[in-house]
Amino acid sequence: MRKAVAAIAVVTLMGGCASEQAVPSPVSGSNPQVVVADAKFAEIAQAAADGIAAADTSLNADDLGVRVGGPAKTYRAAQLKLESLLGDSYDLDPLLVDTDATPVSSGTAFPRSMMAVVPPRDGQNLTSLAVWSQDSARGNYHLWADVALFPGVDAPTIVSQLNNAEGFPNVEPADYAVDPNEVLAAYVAYNGTRTQQAIAFEAEDPLYRQIANQQDAFVQSLGDLGTAATDFYVGDAGLRGVATDNGGLVIVGEMRYAIRITKTVDGAKLRIGGQIGALYNGSGENATLEIDHQGVANYSTTVAFYVPPAGADATVRVIGSAEPTLISVENVAQDQQ
Repeated sequence: MRKAVAAIAVVTLMGGCASEQAVPSPVSGSNPQVVVADAKFAEIAQAAADGIAAADTSLNADDLGVRVGGPAKTYRAAQLKLESLLGDSYDLDPLLVDTDATPVSSGTAFPRSMMAVVPPRDGQNLTSLAVWSQDSARGNYHLWADVALFPGVDAPTIVSQLNNAEGFPNVEPADYAVDPNEVLAAYVAYNGTRTQQAIAFEAEDPLYRQIANQQDAFVQSLGDLGTAATDFYVGDAGLRGVATDNGGLVIVGEMRYAIRITKTVDGAKLRIGGQIGALYNGSGENATLEIDHQGVANYSTTVAFYVPPAGADATVRVIGSAEPTLISVENVAQDQQ
């Protein structure tokens, strides 16, 4: 979907204001604002990288281990399944972490979020934003999401601005140009209606265009044999977020969508191959989904937003997303509806 390189600046806020040109630097674990010291983060990131490498070799999601979780684990498990079924005809994208990164943190309240920039390498053409989460005091930090930054995005500078706000980013809405907790639902509605909502987004971002084109392609291919419609939902994973140096937020949340392909001509043969056919049949050997009445392809992605501070232009910027992943397929008979 995205083949150019975008960048995001990352700094650690150590009391004073930080320049957008600041370069990440190591921080001491004795500093009271440091939630995870560099050495500990490197250990966490290395464990995640080892699990990803093992799973990429075995194509078994169990090998991802405990340092990959949340939406990232759900998507990778589905991608590994598709790779096992389709082989060379499926492109398993690299899932990268950077053990040398200096992450920024949301603070000490749970769920704790960290974000770190990962430069492109190993066939990955885009800079990505690794989102790490510790959901509870007894939980492990894990790679929660991997978000590719859109080409040419005007990305904000993210900072460690430690706080004790339970459930951050459930923050005070008046501090921002729009309520951060309503952004994901508004984006879901924007995709579903293709109309701007009360919370406005920069028009037709790359993810929006990709999903719209996907649905339009289904409509065109079906002709008079069927219809295609897409339902959008807010995912169950919640939000993760960190502050920006100008008082805004970068938040990441999960959007799910279901493409419903309904047969409208009795007796017609309506078959879908590719990823949908392979996942439904558990086989990549010319497998197809022959629709009884309605076929449902369920996809999911994580989306990153920049939420401006109060007093700024209230347009929310979509700065990146994970590649939408096919999670499951259903074949629904008419009497099941």
